[in-house]
Amino acid sequence: MQSKYLHYYQFFAWISVYTVIVGTIYFWRGLGQHEIYFATSLIGSAALYSYFIRYVFTRFIANHSIFLQISYFLAQSFIGAGFASLMLAATILLFSFFGLIPVIPNDSISFMVNSIFWGNWFNMLSALVFWSSAYLLFIKVRQLYATREALASSRLDALSQQLNPHFLFNTLNNIRASILEEPQKARDALAQLADMLRYTLEHHKDSKIALGKELVVVEEFIALCKIQYEDRLNFQANIQAGSEDALIPRMLLQLCAENAIKHGISQLKQGGLVSLNVWKENQKSLHIEMTNPVDSYINERNDTIDNSKLNPGIGLKNIKQRLAILYSKSKELTPSLQFSINDKIAKVVVVLPYEHCSSELLSSKKRSGENMQKTALR
Repeated sequence: MQSKYLHYYQFFAWISVYTVIVGTIYFWRGLGQHEIYFATSLIGSAALYSYFIRYVFTRFIANHSIFLQISYFLAQSFIGAGFASLMLAATILLFSFFGLIPVIPNDSISFMVNSIFWGNWFNMLSALVFWSSAYLLFIKVRQLYATREALASSRLDALSQQLNPHFLFNTLNNIRASILEEPQKARDALAQLADMLRYTLEHHKDSKIALGKELVVVEEFIALCKIQYEDRLNFQANIQAGSEDALIPRMLLQLCAENAIKHGISQLKQGGLVSLNVWKENQKSLHIEMTNPVDSYINERNDTIDNSKLNPGIGLKNIKQRLAILYSKSKELTPSLQFSINDKIAKVVVVLPYEHCSSELLSSKKRSGENMQKTALR
């Protein structure tokens, strides 16, 4: 796992180790003239070796078991500590050779290297073990985060692709029934159904989409439903100017409309009006309200119904789950979905953080929407 900040983290971590060791020497017995260079050699060698450890890990060890990964880091910490200590000893010998420090007699070199090696080896071993533990923890946390994101994406994708099979079968049957009697109507309906399916496939990876583009699909969905319900189904959309470019979860409007028709219009002999109202508040929140009449039997009990305990149905539960996933990181506004029934009218109100669709993305979506409308007219 990579992070663009990892190099900065590692640099400042080793600078901290360097500061602690040099500071300890300074306050303990004072810092010699050349000891700052010796400390640089020791810490710098350990730091460089840590990059080697990381490189080998990412190339060869990252996909193996956790046991092998831990064993690898421990072994490399031992080797890296030895490497840094040997580099320190080599630096001291070079300083002695060039006369920068008192010359070390040949018979004392072995004792010097031995005494310098083991004391500093333990210090660097501690530093490298700590670094290895922190790096391995960093990797596992990022893997866990990536797994959680992938799971959330999969759940969101599954929720977004839930197309009501009854709607599809009913639409195909209605089109088949009208092919001989009203061939042009059947042709238009097939074009609209193709547009809806194309929308589902083309925007498979788009978790959010411009409201204006979604509205085009909803109008085609309503047109297909009118084949079955005819004059019993009416639709009205009141969209505040400037709200068309707001980003909303894909399929949100269609699921709300489907819920209104399934649990409202289809239960009424006389049918009714599905009304959509959208408006912004202070450029911070987007309000989406959809209303529809409901069966009188439900409303006869309205005085005793606790709206907070109403079962919103599968479609609205789908929306709630998607809102929880899509806006889990939202800090300014927590999205909400409220479902209520009053005076024989069912109302769904969705409040979202207002997000503006970029002009370039919006223009491409508008062109796509125009293409869908042209297809429907053919």
